[in-house]
Amino acid sequence: MRASHSRAKVTARFDDQSVVTHAGLLPLLRLTENIEFADLAADRIRIPGPAGANPDAKLLTLIAGMAAGADSIDDLDVLRTGANDRLFTGIRAPSTLGTFLRGFDIGHTTALDTVAAQVLTRLARTTGGRLLPGIGDYAIVDLDSKITRVHGPRKVGANYGYTHVRGYNFLAATLATPIAAPVILATRLRGGQADTRRHATSFLKQALRTARGCGATGNLLVRGDSGYYVCSLIHAITAAGARFSITLRQHPGLQTVIAGIDEHAWTPITYATPVFDEHTQTWIHTAQVAETRYTAFTNPTEHPEGPITARLIVRRYHVETRTEQGELFPVWRYQAVFTDTGLDTAAAEQQHRGRAGTIEAVFADLNNSALAHFPSGQFHANQAWLTLAALTHNLLRGLGVLASRFHAWARTGTIRRQLIAVPARLTRTARTLTLRLPQNWPWQDSWHGLFTTTTGPPPAH
Repeated sequence: MRASHSRAKVTARFDDQSVVTHAGLLPLLRLTENIEFADLAADRIRIPGPAGANPDAKLLTLIAGMAAGADSIDDLDVLRTGANDRLFTGIRAPSTLGTFLRGFDIGHTTALDTVAAQVLTRLARTTGGRLLPGIGDYAIVDLDSKITRVHGPRKVGANYGYTHVRGYNFLAATLATPIAAPVILATRLRGGQADTRRHATSFLKQALRTARGCGATGNLLVRGDSGYYVCSLIHAITAAGARFSITLRQHPGLQTVIAGIDEHAWTPITYATPVFDEHTQTWIHTAQVAETRYTAFTNPTEHPEGPITARLIVRRYHVETRTEQGELFPVWRYQAVFTDTGLDTAAAEQQHRGRAGTIEAVFADLNNSALAHFPSGQFHANQAWLTLAALTHNLLRGLGVLASRFHAWARTGTIRRQLIAVPARLTRTARTLTLRLPQNWPWQDSWHGLFTTTTGPPPAH
C-alpha cells in the first residue's frame, strides 16, 4: 500500500464542519438515555456552587470522552470538533470538567459509586440478559488490587507501595459468568501504601449487593488472592450465601499441614496453557494437586468472628534452584487455596487459577483507556475518574453485547476502534439528520444493528 498521488498534489486543511469524529457515541448516549442515567446523576450528584451545575451533562461528557479514548482531561476536547456539537448537545469544555471533578469530596464519590452500581444493574436488565447470560445459575466475583503509577509531586495520596513504584492503589471487583465477559462491580481508590486488606470487607459487601442486583441469585463464587485471606471477609462471603476460593499466604503452620499430606494423595495434572512462575522466570507445564481439611483463624483475640473450616487445595510443581556452589537441584514449590466449593480437587484448583486471567484482562482494558493516567492532583477527583472509567467500561460491554456475538467478548479497545471511532459526515434533509458513514466499513452490520437497537423505544426496567 502506498499514497496514490505525489506529495505535491496532496494538501490538508482542518476546515470541514460537517464531520462527526466518533459516530458510535450516538448509540452510547442513546443507551444511557434508555437506562435514565441523567435522572440518576441529577438526583445523586449535588456539588454546591456553580461548579456543580448540570452534573448529568458533565458526567455524560466525561463518559463520552472516555469511550472515545480520552485518558486525560485535556483529551476530552476531542468531543468539541467538527459537527459533534450539531449531533450532541451539552458538551462541556475540559476546563469546566476539571473544575467539576475537583469539586468532589468523599460524600460525592460515594454517591457516584451508587450511581455506577445502579447503572450496571439497569444495564443488565436493559440488555435483556445478554450482558451476563446465565447469571441466575452461576456467577463469579473476582477481587484484586492494582498499583497505577503516577507522576508529579502534587498527587495527593500517591506514595510508594509494595511494587516500589509511586502511585495509587485501587481495589476492583468484577462479575462474570462462564459464558460472559466480565463487568466491573465496584472500585475504590486508596493511597499508594495501602494494605490490600484495608477496608476489603466493606468493599466486598458493596460488590456482592451489586452482583445480586444484577441477577446473581443462584450459585455465586468469590475468588481472591492472598491479600483477601481475611477472616471477616470470608465470613461476609458465607453470610451472603456465596462460596469462596482464596489463596493462602505461606506461613509455618500452613507448611506443617502441607507436609502432613500423604505422598500417595498427590494427583498429576497437565496445563493446557503453561503457567509462568515469577520466582524462577520459567513456564510450568505439569504439576500435582492434593487436598486436606484446614481450620483457619483459630486465634479468638485476632479473629473474634470465629474459625472457619474448609478445604485446603494444594498445588505443587518442581523448580530448579541453585546452591551457593552453583549446583542445580529440584525442589517443590507449593501454592494453597482455601475454598468451600464442591468441585473435585483438580477442577477446583483450575477454577481458582482462572481468576488471574479474568481480572487482569479488565485491568489491561482500563490501562488501555481512561486509567492510563490519574489526571488530577486531588484524591477525590481521581476517585471520581476511576469510578467513571469503570462505568464507561460497563457501558462499552453493553454496546458490545447489543452489537454482535464477536463484540460481546471483544476488548473494549476493539469496541472503541470498530464501533465508536467511526467517522461520519452529517447532512440534513427535510428536517432529518443523516449520518453518512464510510462505505464498506467492515463492521457496518454490527454498527447498524446497535444503532437500530438503541434508538428504538427504551425497554421497561
